[in-house]
Amino acid sequence: MKIKNLLFYLFMAIISFGLSSSESAEALFTQEYFKPLHNVSAQYEDKSMIPASKEKHIRQKIRDYLISNHVSGSIAVVKNNKKLFSEGFGYSDVYNRSLNRPSTTYPIGSITKTIVATCILQLQERGKLTIQDPVSKYVPNLTNRNNVKIVHLLNHTSGIQSPIWHVEDKLPKDIIKKAGKRSSKFLAGSQWDYNDINYLVLGYIVEKVTGSNLHEYIEKNIFKKASMVTAGFITSQDPFPFTSNGYIKTAERLINSSHLNAYLLFGCGDIYATAYDLCLFDEALMSGKLISNQSLKEMLTPSSKSSYGLGVYHSGDRIYSRGVVGGWESLHVYFKDKTSVVLLLNVRDRERNIKKVATDIYRITTEKL
Repeated sequence: MKIKNLLFYLFMAIISFGLSSSESAEALFTQEYFKPLHNVSAQYEDKSMIPASKEKHIRQKIRDYLISNHVSGSIAVVKNNKKLFSEGFGYSDVYNRSLNRPSTTYPIGSITKTIVATCILQLQERGKLTIQDPVSKYVPNLTNRNNVKIVHLLNHTSGIQSPIWHVEDKLPKDIIKKAGKRSSKFLAGSQWDYNDINYLVLGYIVEKVTGSNLHEYIEKNIFKKASMVTAGFITSQDPFPFTSNGYIKTAERLINSSHLNAYLLFGCGDIYATAYDLCLFDEALMSGKLISNQSLKEMLTPSSKSSYGLGVYHSGDRIYSRGVVGGWESLHVYFKDKTSVVLLLNVRDRERNIKKVATDIYRITTEKL
């Protein structure tokens, strides 16, 4: 490896851990360097989509909108189980000018929770557990307070606090044991507190009940059934299996933020996928391929404390979940007219409202010519 390249990779490693704010970093990640992103999208269209005049018009309007808003990532839209839009925008690797494409994979962050909640409802249908079971039945070292039920984990009303994490806490049981030593924030069911620890515990419960690895269960019972052939898992053995780098936009700079801790993401953020994978998941979930209509109704029913049901938000005409991890931001929205809009972004811009982007894209799909 040339000395120049070696120095660059060393420099990028420093940046990714947030330890450098040198002038060279600013020079590398200026908005001027990022400007080519505005003009490099049309060539990434998924050619498998069936052309039609109205669809072509809609695709061009979505494309123009995403370019004008400087979106970097992969976006997919499926309407009535038909792929309407699937394209990549910007760079998966800014320095090497690698392009985001429909096939690019991204960490989906907390959208993982929706998938884990689906697993729990599958196990309820099979008689392996009920969501009204006390958590202590399956995880006695977390809490002996029988008022905390599985449903409270699912809708984030458990009151369980995250532990103070240390480097040696690598297994779910270690993290759960530490969480069990902390007092509850409130009586279970009385308040809403969105907290990753709830889904880390749920992932552990899946393993306890099935006697198998959580990832193996999801692969067999979610990915295969939904035909999510490019989805997979972030692990300590393979912490970077996806094909996009993550960046955080700060003023006119992009800071590489691609380092993820697989141990803390267990059950709550350790899945990666393509945008179209998540459209396929939405279709499988809503059509009864993964859970029954009764289970789906339970899933979509918010608690009295929030608009969050069991792993998803249900608000007005849409069902959605969102993920933020490192330099990635993700959102999938399923609208009542059977339109699924998925955005997987690898430039996290605090000034961008990803929900508004999804709504704007949806409105384009409903416009009359």
